[in-house]
Amino acid sequence: MYKKELDSLISSNSLPKSIMLYGECEYFIKYYGDKIASVFGKKDEILSFYFDEYEYKGAKNFISQASLFEDKNILIIKHDKKISKKELDTLVSLCHKNSKSYFIFECYGDDLKAKEMAKSFAKSKSASFVRFFKPYPREAATVLAKLSKEKGLDIDPYALQHLYFIQNEDLSLSAAELDKLSLLDRKITVQDIDRLVYSLGSVGLDDMIEKLMLKQDIKSSLHRLLESGSSDEVTVINALENYITQLFMFHIYIKIYGKVDTKEILGYNMPPFIANKRADLSIKIPLEKYRDILNFLTDTELKLKTSQNIDKNSLLFSALIKLQTFL
Repeated sequence: MYKKELDSLISSNSLPKSIMLYGECEYFIKYYGDKIASVFGKKDEILSFYFDEYEYKGAKNFISQASLFEDKNILIIKHDKKISKKELDTLVSLCHKNSKSYFIFECYGDDLKAKEMAKSFAKSKSASFVRFFKPYPREAATVLAKLSKEKGLDIDPYALQHLYFIQNEDLSLSAAELDKLSLLDRKITVQDIDRLVYSLGSVGLDDMIEKLMLKQDIKSSLHRLLESGSSDEVTVINALENYITQLFMFHIYIKIYGKVDTKEILGYNMPPFIANKRADLSIKIPLEKYRDILNFLTDTELKLKTSQNIDKNSLLFSALIKLQTFL
């Protein structure tokens, strides 16, 4: 199942007894693991195994035991390595048979291995699995806005979007920075984030993308970006895909309404000087070119992720040079 279905099961108190969480967003894996555990029972009813601490015999014995005084047995395993099918099948079966036992498996490992392990979480045994995908920027901003509200932070939606981007669209890192920002005890601005948050390089990434869009020489900017280790080839392509998609949204809105309203376009207010720059760039690209550009970027991303024995640096650079011919 996916995140939306999981939210529905939590709301209706209809969760399976065993559940596996995995995917591209570690923040969601941890967040929902904690949330499900709180639905299953109390903290003192939980036995957790963290990564290499996992020990099959101990996990099996815990969920096999009869509950005392109506207490529950809530087993949580957080792991980034493969657990054998036999072990997972047994743990899931034991929870299915024991009315007081529950199992949460937070898998932080490779998706291919996770998909294999997910087969042990069958509906016939009151089990299921959830795959989380990387959130879109607007969804990430919504999550961060909710966290900010819980922490009593006064922060502009654009500032949250900016925080997400300078952390290379890592929701876990972005959420962790909110505690630091809460020390300011005042409204938080983009400038505060630039000053206080450790950036993983998106400022340089933004500069490189703007040069690319203006058909300027990007060789030195791209080289510095990759050499710094703050971004890799796939990160650059993903950032470009997001940027071009945003320009497309600007282009369509301007064509229809003849004005720029970032609240309507993106769901939040963007600083005017940035909005005007994006609007100007969006109109310069012919509407029919957007599909070609996005298809080209998707193909490039696929090559970077799947091709063997290639020079990814050279492939990225040649792709960006070719991309400029679309503009």
